[in-house]
Amino acid sequence: MKISRLRITLFAAALLIAAGCGNWNKSSNDETEATVTTDNTTETTIADSTANLDLRPDTLRGDSIVKMLWNNGYEVWGFDEDGISVVCGKKCGLIDRSGNFIVPLKYEAIQSISENRIAVKLNGKWGFIDLSDSVIVEMKYDGVSFFSEGMAEVKMNGKWGYIDKNGTEITQQIYDDSRPFSNGMGVVKLDGKWGFVDRSGHIVIPIAYDYVFGFRKGLAWVKDNDKWGCIDTIGNMVIPPKYDEVCINYDGSTGIKDGDKWGYVGVDGSVIVNPKYDRAEAFINGRALVSMNGKIGFIDKSGTEVVPIIFDNSRSFFSDSLVAVCLHRKWGAVDMDGRLVIPLKYDYLDNFYDDIAIACMKGKWGYIGKDNKSVVSLIYDDIESFEEGLAAAKSNNGKWGYVDYNGNVVISFKYDKVWPFRRGVATVKLNGKCGAIDKQGNEAIPFIYDSVEGITPEGQYIVCLDGEYFYIDEQPQE
Repeated sequence: MKISRLRITLFAAALLIAAGCGNWNKSSNDETEATVTTDNTTETTIADSTANLDLRPDTLRGDSIVKMLWNNGYEVWGFDEDGISVVCGKKCGLIDRSGNFIVPLKYEAIQSISENRIAVKLNGKWGFIDLSDSVIVEMKYDGVSFFSEGMAEVKMNGKWGYIDKNGTEITQQIYDDSRPFSNGMGVVKLDGKWGFVDRSGHIVIPIAYDYVFGFRKGLAWVKDNDKWGCIDTIGNMVIPPKYDEVCINYDGSTGIKDGDKWGYVGVDGSVIVNPKYDRAEAFINGRALVSMNGKIGFIDKSGTEVVPIIFDNSRSFFSDSLVAVCLHRKWGAVDMDGRLVIPLKYDYLDNFYDDIAIACMKGKWGYIGKDNKSVVSLIYDDIESFEEGLAAAKSNNGKWGYVDYNGNVVISFKYDKVWPFRRGVATVKLNGKCGAIDKQGNEAIPFIYDSVEGITPEGQYIVCLDGEYFYIDEQPQE
């Protein structure tokens, strides 16, 4: 088989300690801030050592760059939609999917990209760069947040203010705390009270509230004298402060708590449901899970109880217009009008996806359809989700194989362990060794490796043998 060794110079163990880097360094309560302990001698050594790490696209490709960076003491965040990932170790930078460093490993800390700006820390201070590593905002701040609506929070001498994307200070750093801009206004705290500033830095809603949430759809929830109400963009009270708690949901609704009961108000502040439930979740697909007296059901956005509150348990949302529910330890499924379409007879039932759901009865697993007929017979000791048309299943002989959507055994039950298919191949373990097979069960990689880490976009596998990593071709060649 054609094999090319990865050219990697390993760091000394002392150089492999990853520095802590969060998504952003401004904590929600501003009590703590992530710090990096630096040592100039060590940093110089690290900078020199990274030059020995061969990260060229023809050497490390696709997903394999992530594996190798992890093995060398780095944390690699997930690639964003533009194919860029943050790399954090003793030094931090950015890579693209090919493994090219678009921002070199030279910063003490780095954040995710927001509005084409990246917050970086150098010599103990924070500033912003662009994707070409050009400095946009000088590194002079003690802390920063991400950009939102063209504004970012910055901290100096223990106080917060705002800058625009060019680094112009919209406000001085005079506030005890702050929050990101929304609906053209930023949230600020001074002397224990909260209010709002506009894009010019002017206070537009007095700093007089115990706490506030940012504006959404022209309304903001504010806390006054331990009660919650709602104001509009000029500070008029739309909902008088009367609720004990509020929960802002991503669907636009807000959960409201009065005493120990929950209800809902809509985006416009109108009451959808008066507080009467013990629990009230966010609306998903037009339905929200609610509970009362230990029982669970669902309501629609008008507050109508479309699924009666009689069940002991349920999945948290509808999928494929059904939701799995449980009563007296048996599972079934109801539709969005509350009709029981899958009888309550299963020991386990997942939500439906693509018109099928994993089910278990009497300790045996398979798949059923929305007509309650078996799609994959409930005869297996375990079963996994479908990936690329095949699902891994475990037979009563303790071995794993694969079945298709019709329940046909496509790959026989002989493997110790299996993983989902990716790009037409799956990693499997046989007799303690890992290899890979195609969808016909043919050997794609011989069973001689300690692990198979995946396949790169260029069609090569990365494998591990005796602690060393290699690339091998997708089509084996002796």
